[in-house]
Amino acid sequence: MSMQMRSILMGLVGMLLLSAGVARAQDNYEIQVYGSDTVERGATMVELHSNFTIEGSEPVPGSDRTSDGTWPTNHAVHETLEITRGITPWFETGFYVFSSAQSEYGWAWVGDHIRPRVRVPDSWHWPVGASLSMEVGYQQASFSPDTWTIEVRPIVDKRLGRWYLSFNPTFDKSLHGPGVSQGWIFSPNAKASYDVIHWKSGGYPKALAVAWSTTARWVHGTIRIHLRISRSNSCPRSIWMFLPGGSLILALVLA
Repeated sequence: MSMQMRSILMGLVGMLLLSAGVARAQDNYEIQVYGSDTVERGATMVELHSNFTIEGSEPVPGSDRTSDGTWPTNHAVHETLEITRGITPWFETGFYVFSSAQSEYGWAWVGDHIRPRVRVPDSWHWPVGASLSMEVGYQQASFSPDTWTIEVRPIVDKRLGRWYLSFNPTFDKSLHGPGVSQGWIFSPNAKASYDVIHWKSGGYPKALAVAWSTTARWVHGTIRIHLRISRSNSCPRSIWMFLPGGSLILALVLA
């Protein structure tokens, strides 16, 4: 392994360790580290994020709610439908529908978010991929004390042979709720993956990759399954990623 690759990986590990120490308990619906690419113009990508919380928050004695008035997350299944539309070669907009299901409380709609994102065009010939997303949305007070939130997420990524590295230094802010007084909160998120096997299907290259990903939104004891369906040539890979630490990601791209 080259010295440059080792330096990059060591820096990424440091980011991973930093982000692992600032996890937040309620953000376990749509958990991912983004790449810089956007969906190509005129194409639509549909993703389903399924998270099961093995160990989550519990209700206070004598109540069905937690200490902050929200529903407990222990043994909850969180489903997030994400629909992304490519508007131009460098601009997309995503829409999220969050829901939660538990045997004790049934299924419930949690909230909706919208996320426009722009990226640096390929014609600029930057040495790294770069994009910027802004996500704003509402979630019911019974699921989050902060009902309106905004997120600004710069995205930087790089492919080095079979290695893929991505870093998302995220800034979150509550617009309505007890978290307003906290101002902007910095949340580093990072991912490293390695393509183990390559093959072609339908004329497009695909890969089986092993990845390590962590995010400040990660919740201890959460299992994640991620299904992605796209008819876009800009998403040509089918990737299954198995992560250590009790988490599982399945990402299937149909080009």
